[in-house]
Amino acid sequence: MQRQDHDHELLQTLACKVRLLTLAQVAATWWSVSAHAQRNAKRRLMQLEAAGFLQQQFVLAEPMLPLNKPIATWRPGQADPDPNILAWKLQSRWPGVAPAEHLAYRTTVLAHREYGGPPRVKPFRSGTITHDLHMSAVYLLIRANRPDVAAAWVGEDLIPKAGFGLSDPDAVIKPNGGRPEWVIEFGGKYDARHVGDFHNDCRDRGRAYELW
Repeated sequence: MQRQDHDHELLQTLACKVRLLTLAQVAATWWSVSAHAQRNAKRRLMQLEAAGFLQQQFVLAEPMLPLNKPIATWRPGQADPDPNILAWKLQSRWPGVAPAEHLAYRTTVLAHREYGGPPRVKPFRSGTITHDLHMSAVYLLIRANRPDVAAAWVGEDLIPKAGFGLSDPDAVIKPNGGRPEWVIEFGGKYDARHVGDFHNDCRDRGRAYELW
């Protein structure tokens, strides 16, 4: 099939930046705002799926949070934040609403051969769907407002594993492919201990971070 520029960016985003995107996220990002945006986006996504570049699945996730800015930012040399306060902010923002169904997409082995990144052949992991969709939302927000940061974004699956007892971040920003680098993390419902462990690991490795 003949692919357009937005097809290439969409596939590269799913291959190297985030793990999955919903139909709503794709339509809002790569299609003009209109009453037919989702319908037009879905038609194109079906074509990319038929060509072997995408796979789709209905997934359950908790309601999408309105992410506008990080819960916390920190740089080496600053005072340590209070993990109890950050944990309260992270946990208190979730509404008591049942999970909702989303139509989600991810890339195939064929797409990864062309665009890079690790091939994803295992089924969608239900326990990480909410987290992964929110990381996608963070990336798309940064793409819209800080394109230079989005260009330097290295997705979780492309980051070498830190090893036992160390934290594996959700994304690392590597300007110009080098240093200094900083971490992007979606906090979900982290408790104070989890927040503290994340902060201490970043501090010990001299990494700034944004905790969303």
